[in-house]
Amino acid sequence: MTDKKPERTLELHVDIDAPLEAAWKAISEGKGIANWFAPIAEVSGEGVGATVTAGWSDDMVMSHTVGAWEPLKHLRLVDESGWMGEGTSLATDYHLSTENGKTRVRLVQSAFGASDGWDDLFDGIKTGWIYFLQNLRIYLERLQGRTRRMITERIQVEMPRLNFWRHLLSDSGGLVVGGSGAAKVGDSIVLRISDPATVRAVVEMAVEGQGIGLRLPELGDALLFIELEGKKDKFHVGYWFSV
Repeated sequence: MTDKKPERTLELHVDIDAPLEAAWKAISEGKGIANWFAPIAEVSGEGVGATVTAGWSDDMVMSHTVGAWEPLKHLRLVDESGWMGEGTSLATDYHLSTENGKTRVRLVQSAFGASDGWDDLFDGIKTGWIYFLQNLRIYLERLQGRTRRMITERIQVEMPRLNFWRHLLSDSGGLVVGGSGAAKVGDSIVLRISDPATVRAVVEMAVEGQGIGLRLPELGDALLFIELEGKKDKFHVGYWFSV
């Protein structure tokens, strides 16, 4: 696979105020993966050829083979199941380095083999990866040594995507007290969790019309990720709450 030219690639990175060793454990050990990525996580062993299994429920489990294993530097996970079509595969590379005194985790996802579905897939996964990398940062900077649990819910919606987004972030939508229908990274907002109970949240990531990640300091830095899954104006809203 390494000699093939990918059909699509996605590259993102996050800088984390934590040691390289902690970041390596978080991406290469089952317990670490479960605390920032998928609650079902298992690694069969160390080195090339090992199997990494991760999923959010029994019917949402993925299996990858380790294609590169350079401790503290590079981990490659390969999915050759061909679920995007015959002869297709996906590779996820994590590159670790030290930049300006912090650990940089650079993620590169590559698609190989011809498939009409690559564009939709990559358009959909970018927002999720932006969130998960911030989730990784928050876990390593604030929550090491603690075990996190995830609660999820998905609801189908059929309405203009941006209309729903603005409604979600407005006071009339019931989620954001006094919300204006928009939010940006760094904003401090108040969430209505039940009437009249509220809790403060910090916006850690936001992609308009796609997804928002909220950290709740008063609840032990719990994280709420709300993602508009799918394309156009028929989609699922996924609520992912990590506590």
